[in-house]
Amino acid sequence: MIDSLSVRTKIFLTILFALLIRLFPISSLFSDGRVTFVSYDSYYHMRGILYTTQHFPEHILSDPYINYPFGFDISWPPLYDLTVSLLVLIVGFGTPSTSTIELVAALFPVILGTLSLIPLYFAASSIFSRKVGFYSIVVIAVMPIHLAVSMFGATDHHIAEILLSTTAFTLFIFSLKEGFSYDLCRELTKNDLLACVRSRSVLYAIAAGMILAVSVLTWTGSPIFIGLFALYVPVQLALDIRQKRPSGYLLVSSCVMYLVALAFILPFVASMVREGYELSAAFVSWFHVLYILSMLLFVFICWVLSYLIGKKGKWLHYPFAILFFIAVAVTGIWSLMPTFFSNIVSGIGYLLGFAENLSTINEALPLFWDQYGNFTLGSVWGGFGLFFFVTLVSFLFILRKCDPSKNPEVAFFVVWSIIVFALAFSQRRFMYLLSVNVAVMSGYFMGQLHSWIIPKVVKEHGGKRKKVQETHNNVPLILALGVLLLPGFLISVAAVSNPSIMPSDWEETLDWVKVNTPVTSYYNDPMKTPEYGILSWWDFGNWIIYRSQRPVVTNNFQPSVRETAVFFLSQNDSAASSILDARKVKYLLTDISMVKGKFFGIAKLAGEDYDSFFDEETAPKGSSTVTTKVENDKFKNSMLVKLHVYDGSGSGNYRLLYESNTTVTNDPEVKYVKVFEYVPGVIITGKAEPGETVYGATTLVSNRERKFDYYNSAVADQDGTYSLVLAYSTQGSNSSTYAILPYTLIGDKSRSPKEISVTENAVQAGEVLQLDLV
Repeated sequence: MIDSLSVRTKIFLTILFALLIRLFPISSLFSDGRVTFVSYDSYYHMRGILYTTQHFPEHILSDPYINYPFGFDISWPPLYDLTVSLLVLIVGFGTPSTSTIELVAALFPVILGTLSLIPLYFAASSIFSRKVGFYSIVVIAVMPIHLAVSMFGATDHHIAEILLSTTAFTLFIFSLKEGFSYDLCRELTKNDLLACVRSRSVLYAIAAGMILAVSVLTWTGSPIFIGLFALYVPVQLALDIRQKRPSGYLLVSSCVMYLVALAFILPFVASMVREGYELSAAFVSWFHVLYILSMLLFVFICWVLSYLIGKKGKWLHYPFAILFFIAVAVTGIWSLMPTFFSNIVSGIGYLLGFAENLSTINEALPLFWDQYGNFTLGSVWGGFGLFFFVTLVSFLFILRKCDPSKNPEVAFFVVWSIIVFALAFSQRRFMYLLSVNVAVMSGYFMGQLHSWIIPKVVKEHGGKRKKVQETHNNVPLILALGVLLLPGFLISVAAVSNPSIMPSDWEETLDWVKVNTPVTSYYNDPMKTPEYGILSWWDFGNWIIYRSQRPVVTNNFQPSVRETAVFFLSQNDSAASSILDARKVKYLLTDISMVKGKFFGIAKLAGEDYDSFFDEETAPKGSSTVTTKVENDKFKNSMLVKLHVYDGSGSGNYRLLYESNTTVTNDPEVKYVKVFEYVPGVIITGKAEPGETVYGATTLVSNRERKFDYYNSAVADQDGTYSLVLAYSTQGSNSSTYAILPYTLIGDKSRSPKEISVTENAVQAGEVLQLDLV
């Protein structure tokens, strides 16, 4: 039955399936008019989309809700958010509701993800065959990593990167093939410039340049795409010299593409460049103009060198000439344009994962290693299934059977694949870019498998000999292809059934914060500094900004992340408070993952030795012993643990306001997410024995009806004066977490307990109350 379907029908059904599986999460992520978005960055895109929709075509340039109270300049190019906002305005007839905005934004990656199958099909078909093209889109339709960035709710620019880069690469491949077969050099030699300009090769190159310009306005990392073409050019020129063939087609395709990209990007740079970022690779700036110009110049000089060396017929001289030219160019740029050079170096370092903070981000870890430095295949299995391993075999087949030296499009694909693999190898986040190459190579392998199992035979028809596919039992082929597709399909089904979303405990907590904490100003008009900030770990910053509409000290852009880490691991109340005072923090949000899995990253960014928070204990187990790490006093005295595990006990300025429903440990009982308020605290002072430790304690009940004890302590000085700071009031509080007993104060020497009640005003004003114990 499948064989009876036309190629177009098969392609249509594959695209339809890709659309439906990416839409599958809508049933669980869209309810009551709200969308639960996938991952973290989607929420900051939603912040931008919401603002742009209300102020179209303006977008947020600097956000006072990040890096509070100093604000943060947003480097993300605006085109992704602008496009979504325009669609929202069209769908919502100019006045869309928040529900409409969220729904359209959640559907947008599904549309882009489905569309990305089209250039993929044409790229694979052009490089190899239509059979490979078809199998390639079948593979990517069920590829977990591609689906992860294109499913409903994954409102991030990653899928736009895939669509734009694949389209640009496909158009460039078309241009190469047309120019190579049409022989543009011959047209130029005959001075028939008009015929050259009208050629399909040039038209494809123009289209590729336009797509590159769009990518600059969509993704900060677009120089990857721009530079990839330039890296391919000397490789192809070396192959052309060796094959003794002209390379004018390559010069025309590359230069036209870069010139068009330059022409399109210039007016946008002129209107968008910001003061202080005129030559920054992180922002749309004159850097991109200079970068494209440098790539254009590089390509032209590479061609000139190939032309001169090609006349002598010694192609081995060419690589050395290119290396010498690159060395001279790098030295010249370093000397004459140090800012431009430093931006390139820092950009390359960031892409290759050399930045220190990247080692604490899971998606920025190397492809085959976890955060502890252990080798793992988990990321490639979870991202590609069997496809990744098939790709390794397929790549060798392509090098052997497709002869890149005689096929420019194959040579380009090989260079493209190597560069993208290097990126993914350095940072696993780039697996989504590698998904296209893995799909093509898996499609090639499946095409070869098809030919091996069901070979073509030569038959005569009407006196002509022709290769045709014989009718065979398709079961072996279906089984073989099923083995390859099934793991990726099952992983994808699991991904769309249980997408990586904000846990319900976080949802309810952030909704509580939005309703029960003072509203901050300028959320929809981010021009001035709001009244206070919230401190949490950077992973949760975007959630807090969008869901609670409150400013944060750090978010997923990671401003002030080291300062935040130092606070959470601080062993000293005054040092911790000085950070919050400087940042004007009023509330803190913690969760169990900070105490468990994220603790390693927090320690690393704080400059602490992770192992110093644990002691080793050896215990017998059968005939041997087992050594385990046990949390020590340094771990327990860290501000993070004192807050999340011990509800602020041991500190006088932090009090629990709210905790989520899920219990994660029972001894002691700890909830998943907690909200704390940073308060001046009431100061109890009086007389005690000199050097005596004075304890103040009370019993509280949380919003979940959980009883817990809170205490703090202070040591009396040599005159016998103590000063004890306590965070909770025992009367007059409207908080959902409240005390059921007055404070009991007792010294460890006198052992004569006394009680004192504390009002809410006293805690908020930092009042001093007198209570002598002796």
